Amino acid sequence: MKFRIGWLLAALLVWLFLMVWYLPANQVIGRITLPPQIEVYGVSGTVWKGKARQVDFNQLPVSQVRWEINPLALLWGRLSLEVTGGNDRDPQAISFAGPVSMSVFSQDNVRASDFQLYLPVDRVLAKVPLPLPVNASGRFRAHIRTLNYEGRCEALDGRGNWLNAAVSGTQGPIDFGTYTATLSCKDGNFAIEVSEPNRLGLSMAAEVGAQFDQVAVKGQFKPDDSLPAEVHQAARLFGQPNSQGYTTFQL
Repeated sequence: MKFRIGWLLAALLVWLFLMVWYLPANQVIGRITLPPQIEVYGVSGTVWKGKARQVDFNQLPVSQVRWEINPLALLWGRLSLEVTGGNDRDPQAISFAGPVSMSVFSQDNVRASDFQLYLPVDRVLAKVPLPLPVNASGRFRAHIRTLNYEGRCEALDGRGNWLNAAVSGTQGPIDFGTYTATLSCKDGNFAIEVSEPNRLGLSMAAEVGAQFDQVAVKGQFKPDDSLPAEVHQAARLFGQPNSQGYTTFQL
């Protein structure tokens, strides 16, 4: 009798393990409350290794999002997963890749390291209230060495670049050169700082709200003499240059 009970318990444990291991991801995601800025479509696979046809974050779509969860991290109360999304070879696509972990007790407790992110410039600028329309191309690339987010930016060490920077002109695309930024935290917000040298003579400090709902930018620029006259003419729409030739702006 004891032998039979032992086999029944073993079979029950195996059954429970298989039920959890092969638990469909769409059954779980459909029953949990996601942050209001996140929408998920076309979920398939299992909870531990699955994919979504598209994920919208603040109305920015990312296609073919995949994840793989490390179950051992759950023993320490963390959900640790490797995520990829989008196509990093498509200049019009948002893409990302890297490890992310969060507390199983709080969605606001997120950590990341060695995380790569690509954002099309035109989609980012659409979120910024510029004083005149700017048709820019290229991609922003961010390499996040470390991130600790707990409802606000607690710690961030990263670097950003504007790749293939160009703006449409009357005679075709205008090459704006390269731009590099440092990424950090400031008073709980995400901080982005751009410094010279660059062809636009741009130095800028930007802050993105902790909930990604606000953007504030201020800085100055002085277009290089090698840039076309239409760039210098457009610069005057931001105001008159100061005695050093720089035009200041705040958005």
